Amino acid sequence: MGKACAPPILFYSSCSFGKILQCNCSFYGIPTPTVQWLMKGVPVNVNNMDNVLQMTSIMRAPWNNSTIVLLGKPEIVMSLLCEGRNQYGIHASSIFLIPDKSAVSKMFMKGLIQGIVYGSTASSLLFFFLVLCA
Repeated sequence: MGKACAPPILFYSSCSFGKILQCNCSFYGIPTPTVQWLMKGVPVNVNNMDNVLQMTSIMRAPWNNSTIVLLGKPEIVMSLLCEGRNQYGIHASSIFLIPDKSAVSKMFMKGLIQGIVYGSTASSLLFFFLVLCA
């Protein structure tokens, strides 16, 4: 008889916000999948990410349940990817983290003010060069 095999399948993923952000992913596969978290396309490692509080994986063949805990809320829209992998394949789930409305409003106002300043500067320079050419 042949040995059973199955590529990773994502059965569950979720995130909850509070004072911290906690996300969970649950994968099934034979052999048991390993789980990797990626933030902005970069593999998350407690040592290389300032805002990562904890990452845990609980493996009970053929399941791997993984949790990541992040400090604070995202200031910009960013993606968090939960990836399950074994020798028969890869399955991933993207989670888009969206900041609260006040952070979006601050970013919008900052961009609007910069746009007005840059726009008026460009208009003034254009007017200056038109006067010189006349």
